Amino acid sequence: MATKEMQAQILSGTEIAKEIRQQLTKNVTEMKKILPEFRPGLAIVQVGDREDSNVYIRMKMKAALEIGIHAEHIRLPRSTTEAELLLKLNKLNSDPSVHGIIVQMPLDTDTRIDSHLITDSVSPDKDVDGLNTINEGRVAIGDLSSFLPCTPNGCIELINRSGLKIDGTQAVVLG
Repeated sequence: MATKEMQAQILSGTEIAKEIRQQLTKNVTEMKKILPEFRPGLAIVQVGDREDSNVYIRMKMKAALEIGIHAEHIRLPRSTTEAELLLKLNKLNSDPSVHGIIVQMPLDTDTRIDSHLITDSVSPDKDVDGLNTINEGRVAIGDLSSFLPCTPNGCIELINRSGLKIDGTQAVVLG
């Protein structure tokens, strides 16, 4: 049996991420020309104070600012209960100035909180991370029209822009 020799190709997302941010900045600028009072709004909800989460959130906040998105970091204490978190998410779901919601995982809490219940309580229309079961189901059947989980979406975008064929390809993600 002959083996097919495969050659590895390293793909870097740095330049592609820069291009995407530039395009998003342009999109927000164009939208503001049409609707001058409009400002895309993002809420990042964090329970607890994990330093790795803080670093990640700072990166998200910086990117949002560069693009022209109003991002709010909502810090909840480790003592937050599941009911309190659900109430907060319900308010954000109902807030017309909030267009996207991220619940920073993992939850750093003293009380038991069902993270699956939490991700499902974020409106599918505002679920930036694509973790609501409805959005996950859409992806599972090939419907990519709504929010997609960030990491797999980024990997697919990187592969597509590289010109490589995805079918039958093996990929390793580092970093």
